[in-house]
Amino acid sequence: MSTPEKADADIYQVDGEVDQLTEREKELLRLEKELNAKLDKELIDNPDKVPKAVWFIIPNEFCERFCFYGIKPMLTLYYQNAAGLDPVDTKVQVHSFTMMAYFFPLLGAAISDSWLAKYETIIYLSVIYLLGTILLAVFSINGLIGQYGQLPTWAITLPLVLIALGTGGIKPCVSSHGGDQYLPHQKKGLDWFFALFYVSINVGSLITKNVTPIIKNNITCFGTECYFAAYGLQSILFGVSIVIFICGKKYYRIVPALGEFLPWKALKGSIYAAKRYYKAKPEERVRRGSWLNFAEETVGALFVTEIRLFGRVLGMIWPVLFFWMVYDQQSTQWQQQYQYMNKKFGSLTLAPEQSSIYNTIFIILFVPFCARVVYPTAEKLGFRFTLLRRMAIGFFLVVLSFAISGILQIFVDSHFDGKTVGKNIVAGPNSLHGAWQIPQWIVLSFGEAMLSPSGLQFTYTEIGRQMRSTSASFWLVTTSIGNLVVTVVESGLKGTSVQGPAKYFFYTGLGLFGNLIFIFLARRYTYKEDREKSDLEKVTEPKE
Repeated sequence: MSTPEKADADIYQVDGEVDQLTEREKELLRLEKELNAKLDKELIDNPDKVPKAVWFIIPNEFCERFCFYGIKPMLTLYYQNAAGLDPVDTKVQVHSFTMMAYFFPLLGAAISDSWLAKYETIIYLSVIYLLGTILLAVFSINGLIGQYGQLPTWAITLPLVLIALGTGGIKPCVSSHGGDQYLPHQKKGLDWFFALFYVSINVGSLITKNVTPIIKNNITCFGTECYFAAYGLQSILFGVSIVIFICGKKYYRIVPALGEFLPWKALKGSIYAAKRYYKAKPEERVRRGSWLNFAEETVGALFVTEIRLFGRVLGMIWPVLFFWMVYDQQSTQWQQQYQYMNKKFGSLTLAPEQSSIYNTIFIILFVPFCARVVYPTAEKLGFRFTLLRRMAIGFFLVVLSFAISGILQIFVDSHFDGKTVGKNIVAGPNSLHGAWQIPQWIVLSFGEAMLSPSGLQFTYTEIGRQMRSTSASFWLVTTSIGNLVVTVVESGLKGTSVQGPAKYFFYTGLGLFGNLIFIFLARRYTYKEDREKSDLEKVTEPKE
């Protein structure tokens, strides 16, 4: 006879037998069912129908990405022109912002898992995010905090810290909150949601990268180019996104907070296991089989397996930080390179802040091309295009794109025909044309299309049910550490002879080093599915 707990486990397709769940997990299953009884009935009766909640979550994500990608590409010139920083200090500041934005997902996950759950976490951190965008716009008013060209660095950095806290904190919550709107049997609907979610990100990015610089460059306010209007637009749109998100509250399925921060639980369990293993007698160590199994009495056997899977994934993905170290310089190093190039495309001028629009366009094209053409064709030809192989090739392509940009920098320097007016670089018509950057954008975007979606899938499929959000957060942290490396390198190289093309090749070398480590680890990695098959074969193998 089915118990209530077993029935709940069947509905939500909990991994493992119900008797492996802790009492807390059983309680959360019952609470989730009670909170969402009406919505779940609708989903069960109409499994092919799009949940109403989706039509509030997708516009919210579109507006948030419009805001973030409207702000980030303009920071390089904003620090240089408004605050008067040199290119190196500017680069350090921009990468510090990116570092924070991709570190704070850990904080967002901690708040969501242990205290507020996803919905309230998104609301509270979005308010902090909105405050940051408002301060960024207000502080840009010429003469309010300081004169244009002499704006105190803190007047830019303080709002950016709030924005980083907000965007980073909600990052692990919004997509998973959207996924929570579907029951496990609605796999096709969930795939459709994530596809639409991804489209909303890229459409928001594409529009804002084109529109926001035009507003800044074509409107004059307070006697200078109008950063106030450009940043103000982001504030307004993000405020609208919060309102839209709140309006959908009655349609949201709510998954209760776990009441504990899983990375901390995993760390405590690992420390406990290490201590017990150290004190255990040899025969006890043999009986347990693995040092981590000593944690079973504190966190349970199921979570010990989760810790083990998480450790393997973390040990595999850490070199990806070198990928992000190279990749994220598109908004700084490549933008600074473009400043010295001819920006005229016929009657149109592509501003430096708009130059990264190539990446968005190519990504929209390359991701489906890889999924529907490249990978299936490779499989038909007998090549097993595993996730790690995709990531390794994508990693190499991004490193290659930076080497290409280093070669290009040699010609940019030799063909520069222009002048520097204050902090502004005015490239003449005989300077190397900006279109020469397109090849490096193509290579970088193809590499991103291979690594980024594959990395997200890897950190989801190779992890147990409970640690998936934690795994996603640590995937984002590799971006944070990659940007930290840039800030350290830039500070160390400032004032040395390693500048211009030499600096590009230095980063290329570091990136290639990380790529080789990744390949070394990938060749020794055994996929979760393959391990499970191997274990099953050992169990079912007939004994002689």
